[in-house]
Amino acid sequence: MESVRVERDLPGEPADVFEWFVEPTMLAAWWPSEAETDPVVGGSYRMHWSGPDVTLRGQYVTVEPGERLAFTWSWDHDDLPPRDVVVTFGASARGRTVTIDHDAATDDEGADYRDGWMHFLGRLDTRLSDG
Repeated sequence: MESVRVERDLPGEPADVFEWFVEPTMLAAWWPSEAETDPVVGGSYRMHWSGPDVTLRGQYVTVEPGERLAFTWSWDHDDLPPRDVVVTFGASARGRTVTIDHDAATDDEGADYRDGWMHFLGRLDTRLSDG
Protein backbone atom coordinates (compact mmCIF):
# COMPACT_ATOMS: atom_id res chain seq x y z
CA MET A 1 0.00 0.00 0.00
CA GLU A 2 1.25 3.47 -0.90
CA SER A 3 0.78 6.72 0.94
CA VAL A 4 -0.36 9.96 -0.69
CA ARG A 5 1.04 13.15 0.83
CA VAL A 6 -0.70 16.53 0.76
CA GLU A 7 0.66 19.68 2.43
CA ARG A 8 -0.91 23.07 2.98
CA ASP A 9 0.22 26.13 4.91
CA LEU A 10 -2.62 27.47 7.03
CA PRO A 11 -2.94 30.48 9.32
CA GLY A 12 -3.30 29.88 13.04
CA GLU A 13 -1.78 28.36 16.11
CA PRO A 14 -1.22 24.57 16.20
CA ALA A 15 -3.86 23.87 18.86
CA ASP A 16 -6.43 26.01 17.02
CA VAL A 17 -5.84 24.34 13.65
CA PHE A 18 -5.94 20.92 15.33
CA GLU A 19 -9.41 21.69 16.74
CA TRP A 20 -10.74 22.16 13.19
CA PHE A 21 -9.95 18.45 12.63
CA VAL A 22 -11.68 17.07 15.74
CA GLU A 23 -14.44 19.42 16.94
CA PRO A 24 -17.75 18.43 15.25
CA THR A 25 -19.15 21.93 14.64
CA MET A 26 -15.82 23.17 13.29
CA LEU A 27 -15.42 20.07 11.07
CA ALA A 28 -18.88 20.59 9.59
CA ALA A 29 -17.89 24.15 8.64
CA TRP A 30 -15.28 22.94 6.13
CA TRP A 31 -15.48 19.20 5.51
CA PRO A 32 -18.58 16.99 6.11
CA SER A 33 -22.19 18.11 6.42
CA GLU A 34 -22.28 16.67 9.94
CA ALA A 35 -19.76 15.07 12.29
CA GLU A 36 -19.63 13.09 15.51
CA THR A 37 -16.24 12.67 17.18
CA ASP A 38 -14.65 11.19 20.29
CA PRO A 39 -11.05 12.38 19.75
CA VAL A 40 -9.22 10.09 22.16
CA VAL A 41 -7.06 7.09 21.30
CA GLY A 42 -9.53 4.31 20.49
CA GLY A 43 -12.41 6.79 20.16
CA SER A 44 -14.52 6.75 17.03
CA TYR A 45 -15.72 9.33 14.55
CA ARG A 46 -18.52 9.48 12.01
CA MET A 47 -18.81 12.04 9.22
CA HIS A 48 -21.68 12.34 6.78
CA TRP A 49 -22.01 14.31 3.53
CA SER A 50 -25.67 14.95 2.75
CA GLY A 51 -25.17 15.94 -0.93
CA PRO A 52 -23.77 12.61 -2.10
CA ASP A 53 -25.31 10.83 0.95
CA VAL A 54 -22.08 9.11 2.00
CA THR A 55 -20.70 8.32 5.45
CA LEU A 56 -17.10 7.98 6.57
CA ARG A 57 -16.15 6.43 9.88
CA GLY A 58 -13.15 5.18 11.76
CA GLN A 59 -11.16 5.24 14.97
CA TYR A 60 -8.54 7.58 16.34
CA VAL A 61 -5.12 5.93 16.63
CA THR A 62 -3.04 8.93 17.75
CA VAL A 63 -4.33 12.14 19.32
CA GLU A 64 -1.60 14.68 20.14
CA PRO A 65 -3.28 18.13 20.13
CA GLY A 66 -1.45 20.64 17.96
CA GLU A 67 1.05 18.03 16.75
CA ARG A 68 -0.37 14.84 15.28
CA LEU A 69 -3.66 13.09 14.58
CA ALA A 70 -3.94 9.58 13.15
CA PHE A 71 -7.13 7.70 12.35
CA THR A 72 -8.55 4.89 10.28
CA TRP A 73 -10.74 5.71 7.26
CA SER A 74 -13.60 3.55 6.01
CA TRP A 75 -16.56 4.48 3.76
CA ASP A 76 -19.89 2.81 4.53
CA HIS A 77 -20.65 2.39 0.82
CA ASP A 78 -17.61 0.25 -0.06
CA ASP A 79 -16.04 -2.91 1.27
CA LEU A 80 -12.39 -1.87 1.04
CA PRO A 81 -10.18 -2.45 4.07
CA PRO A 82 -9.78 0.64 6.28
CA ARG A 83 -7.10 3.11 5.21
CA ASP A 84 -4.74 4.89 7.59
CA VAL A 85 -4.52 8.68 7.69
CA VAL A 86 -1.90 10.69 9.59
CA VAL A 87 -2.18 14.47 9.95
CA THR A 88 0.82 16.39 11.30
CA PHE A 89 0.93 20.06 12.25
CA GLY A 90 4.30 21.80 11.74
CA ALA A 91 5.49 25.38 11.93
CA SER A 92 5.44 27.65 8.88
CA ALA A 93 5.86 31.35 8.20
CA ARG A 94 2.07 31.64 7.82
CA GLY A 95 1.19 29.63 10.92
CA ARG A 96 0.92 25.87 10.45
CA THR A 97 1.88 23.44 7.76
CA VAL A 98 -0.66 20.65 7.76
CA THR A 99 0.71 17.46 6.22
CA ILE A 100 -1.64 14.59 5.47
CA ASP A 101 -0.40 11.10 4.66
CA HIS A 102 -3.27 8.95 3.41
CA ASP A 103 -2.84 5.26 2.50
CA ALA A 104 -4.12 4.21 -0.91
CA ALA A 105 -4.07 0.86 -2.69
CA THR A 106 -3.93 2.21 -6.26
CA ASP A 107 -2.77 5.29 -8.13
CA ASP A 108 -6.40 6.17 -8.96
CA GLU A 109 -7.47 5.88 -5.33
CA GLY A 110 -4.48 7.99 -4.29
CA ALA A 111 -5.35 10.65 -6.88
CA ASP A 112 -8.92 10.79 -5.54
CA TYR A 113 -7.66 11.25 -1.97
CA ARG A 114 -5.14 13.89 -3.06
CA ASP A 115 -7.80 15.85 -4.97
CA GLY A 116 -10.26 15.60 -2.09
CA TRP A 117 -7.77 16.77 0.53
CA MET A 118 -6.61 19.66 -1.65
CA HIS A 119 -10.20 20.78 -2.14
CA PHE A 120 -11.21 20.54 1.51
CA LEU A 121 -7.96 22.04 2.86
CA GLY A 122 -8.70 25.00 0.59
CA ARG A 123 -12.08 25.34 2.32
CA LEU A 124 -10.37 25.13 5.73
CA ASP A 125 -7.89 27.81 4.67
CA THR A 126 -10.81 30.09 3.78
CA ARG A 127 -12.46 29.48 7.16
CA LEU A 128 -9.22 30.16 9.05
CA SER A 129 -8.44 33.27 6.98
CA ASP A 130 -11.93 34.70 7.52
CA GLY A 131 -11.42 34.41 11.28
